[in-house]
Amino acid sequence: MKKTTNYSKFVASAATATLVASAVVPAAFAQDMKFTDVGDRYKEAVTFLSENNITQGISDTQFGTQQSIKRVDVAVLLAKATLTTEEIESAPASGFSDVPSRAVKYVNALKAKGIANGKTTTSFGANSPITRGEAAIMLSKAYGIEGDAANVSFSDVAPRYKDAVAALVDNNITNGKTANRFGTVDSITRGELAIFLYKLETRDETPAPELKVEGVEAVSATQVQVKFTDAVNPATLFANAKTGEFKDGVFTMSRVGNANETGELTGMLSTDGKTLTVQTKNALEGKYTVIANGLKTMDNKDIEKYQEIVTIAKDEKAPTVVSVDKVNASQYNVVFSEPMKDLGTLRYTNENGTVYGDDNIDNSFNSGDSEVLFTLPSGMDAGKKVNVEFANAKDMADNTIAANSATATFTKGEKDGTPPTVGNIAQTGAKEFTVEFSEQLAGKPEINLSGGTVKTVEKDASNPLKYVVTTNEVLDGSLTVTVNNYTDLSGETGAESSRLITFTKDTAAPEVTSTKVIKDKDGDKELLEITFDKKVNVSEDSKVKIAGTYLRTDGVTQNVNKSAVVAKVEDDAAKVVVELGTLLNDADSEGAKYNVNLSFENLASAYDVDAAAKDVTFTRGKDAAAENAELVKVTKIEQDAVDNTKVNVTFDKKVDGSTALNTANYSINGVAVQSVTLNEVVKGKGKAVTQTAVLQLASGSIADTGDRFVKISNIKAEGSTKSMEPITEKVEFKENVAPVIESTVMTVNGTIDLTFSEAVTGSPINMEILAGDKTVAKKVETTLNSKDKTKATAVVTGGFSEEELAQTITIQPAAGNKLTDGVGNTLTTGATVKRSR
Repeated sequence: MKKTTNYSKFVASAATATLVASAVVPAAFAQDMKFTDVGDRYKEAVTFLSENNITQGISDTQFGTQQSIKRVDVAVLLAKATLTTEEIESAPASGFSDVPSRAVKYVNALKAKGIANGKTTTSFGANSPITRGEAAIMLSKAYGIEGDAANVSFSDVAPRYKDAVAALVDNNITNGKTANRFGTVDSITRGELAIFLYKLETRDETPAPELKVEGVEAVSATQVQVKFTDAVNPATLFANAKTGEFKDGVFTMSRVGNANETGELTGMLSTDGKTLTVQTKNALEGKYTVIANGLKTMDNKDIEKYQEIVTIAKDEKAPTVVSVDKVNASQYNVVFSEPMKDLGTLRYTNENGTVYGDDNIDNSFNSGDSEVLFTLPSGMDAGKKVNVEFANAKDMADNTIAANSATATFTKGEKDGTPPTVGNIAQTGAKEFTVEFSEQLAGKPEINLSGGTVKTVEKDASNPLKYVVTTNEVLDGSLTVTVNNYTDLSGETGAESSRLITFTKDTAAPEVTSTKVIKDKDGDKELLEITFDKKVNVSEDSKVKIAGTYLRTDGVTQNVNKSAVVAKVEDDAAKVVVELGTLLNDADSEGAKYNVNLSFENLASAYDVDAAAKDVTFTRGKDAAAENAELVKVTKIEQDAVDNTKVNVTFDKKVDGSTALNTANYSINGVAVQSVTLNEVVKGKGKAVTQTAVLQLASGSIADTGDRFVKISNIKAEGSTKSMEPITEKVEFKENVAPVIESTVMTVNGTIDLTFSEAVTGSPINMEILAGDKTVAKKVETTLNSKDKTKATAVVTGGFSEEELAQTITIQPAAGNKLTDGVGNTLTTGATVKRSR
C-alpha cells in the first residue's frame, strides 16, 4: 500500500499549526456541541470540520447527520479541503451546464485535477445525491491514497470502484457497512462523509486505528449486523463468553416511538470477530437506539462506546431457499436466506408427481431457524426421490417465500452395507443410564429394562451417537437392557441386543461438608448455604431444622428450635440455601453466634437416601431494610365518556405523582399527550384503592374513530422504588374533532340560517348573539332541520336594530349548550353572521 505525500492544505498550512499540535477535540466545543443531531459517533469529526470551516450544519441546531448530500456540495468541500486558492481560481471551464454559479470554480478545479468527472460531457449531475462508491473515487483521488484491490471482499463493489474502496479500507477510513457489503450504491450521509473527511485530514496524526462500531444495518426482519473496526473479545460481549445471550448492559437495542418491540436479543460473532449478528425475537420496523458499551478487542483495548438511533425499514423481501445440502443417505439440510417464522404447508411428492404416502418425513424446524434438517424414513428405498414444496412459508416479517425458490428435492441414498450396533451401556445416575451406538440412528431406538420401567429415551444433546434413558425406579442390581428397532441413517437395521448390566445403588447418606453465611443475589438478605458431598433432590417440601443454642452479643444464651423450607442452588445440585431471617424467626439476633444441629426433612440423595444431620456453628449478621418494591398495575384504559379529548387510565393503587404526571410515560400512537392530572384516590373494599390519571389530548387531534395502541411505562406506586411493567393495549377511540359553524346567512332581519361542519344533535340548543363585542339581550330560538342535521335556523326575537346591524353580528354557543356531533364532541365556537344580498 502506498502512503500519500499530498497533505491537506488545512493540516499543512501555518494557519492550522495549533490544530496539528493537538488532534483531540477542543474541550469547550466538545462540551457545547450546538448540533442536536450529532451523536458520539460523529462528534469529533463534526467538531473538526466546523472549526476549520470545511463545512457547517444545515441550520444553527442541525448538522443533518442522517441526510444525503449532493454531488456538487461534495465537490465544494473537497476543493476547499485539498486544493490551493490558485488551483481553484485558475482552472479552465469544465463544460458542465448544470453546476450552480456558487460552485462552478470548485467543480472546474476538481475536473482539471482529475479528481471528479461528470455524468456526461455536459452534465456534472450536480443535484444528484452522491453514492458511497462515487464518494470513494473522489476522496481517494483528492487525497492521493491507494490500496490493494485484491483485499476487497465486498460483494457489491463493481470493478469501477475497487481501487477507490481498497484505498479507503487499507487506510482505515472505513470498513464497509457490513462484513460483505460496502454500500456502493447507497447515498452517503453527511455524517458518514464527515467521518471520512476527518479521518483523511488527520490520519497522519493518528497512527493507531480507531476501535469502534463502524456501522449497523438490518439484514432481515429479525437480524441486525453490527460492524466493528477490530475483532471483539467475546468474553466482554456474551454471558457465556462465546455466543448467545449478552452480558448485562454491553449491548442493548430499544425502540423509539412507535417502533416494534425487539423482544429477547441474542448474538453471534463472525469468524474474524468483526461482525456481530444480533438476532431479535420480533420483527423490526422503525427507529431503535442501539448502544454497545464496555467492549474490548482481543488484545484488551477499549472499543469506543456506540450510541446511535438507527432506522430500520420494514422487511419486504421474500425469503428464498439458498441451498439443499445432502448430509448423509437419509438427511438433507435446507438453508433459507433468513430466519423463518413457519414453513407453511409442506407438500411431499414423488418423482411421478403423486403425493408421497410412506412414513412421515421428520424435520428439525423451530420458529426462527434459518436451517432445517430433514430426515427421510428408514424404510424408503434407495434412489427414490422426494420433492418438498414449502407452500406459503413465511419469514419473520410474514413475507411469503419466493415462488421460484419454494421447493427442494431429496434423494434417498444407498444402504452403506454396515448395520448399526449397540456399544457401551453405562449408568449415569440413580435413575439414568446411556446407550451408545456405532453410528447415528434415524429415529429413537426401542429400549426396555427387565425389573424396571423406562420413562424416556432421548438423544444426548452433545453426542448424536448416544441416547439417555431415564427410569421410574432407582437402578439397583443386575438388570437386562434390551435394544431393538433401530436403524441407521442409510436404512440399515441393527440386530436386537440384550445385555445383563449391573447397576449400583449408592446407599450412603448425603453428608454436610460445609456451611457458610452468604448474601442473596441482591445483597439484601443473609442465607445459610449448606454444601453436601453429593447431589441432593430438593422439592417444595424440603426443610432444614435447627436445634441448639445461640449466644447474643449481650452475653445471654438462648435456646433455638426452628425449621424452614430450603431452596436449591441452580448451578450446583450439591448445595441448598435457606433465608436466615425466615429460619431463625423470633430467635433472630444480630451478631449472635449459633451452635446448632442441622437435620433435614424430605431432602435425600438421587438414590432416595435421606441426608444426615450435622452439628454446625455460624454467626448471624443482619438483613438490609426491606425495600418497597410494590408494582402498580393498570386496570383500565378508556376514552372519557363525556369529553373525547380526555383518556382515563385507572391504576390498582395510589401512584407516585412525579411519575404518573410525566407525559413522557404515556404514548398513544399518532396523538400527543398534552398534560396529565390525577383524580383523588377511590377507596374500595377493605384496604383496596384505585387512582385515575386523566390524559389531556388536543381537540381535533383524533381525526378518525378506530383502535389505537396506548403504551404506559415507568409509573411507580406511591413509596415504591420499582417501576411498573410496561404495557401496550389496544383502545378504541372516538374522533375528537368538534363540530363548527361553517357558514351563516341572515335571510331576513333576525333570522339566521346556520350550516355545521357535520350532522349535530342535542338539547338544549343554547345560542347567543353579539353585536360588536356586546351580548344582545334578546331571546334566540334555534331549531335543527328535521331532514338535514347539518343545518339549523336561529330566530332572534324582535330582530336587530339599525344600530346593531351596523356592527359585526356574531352567533355562538351559550352556557348549557348541548349541541354535539354523533360521537359526543360539543360545539364550542361561534361564527360571524353574513347577510344575504
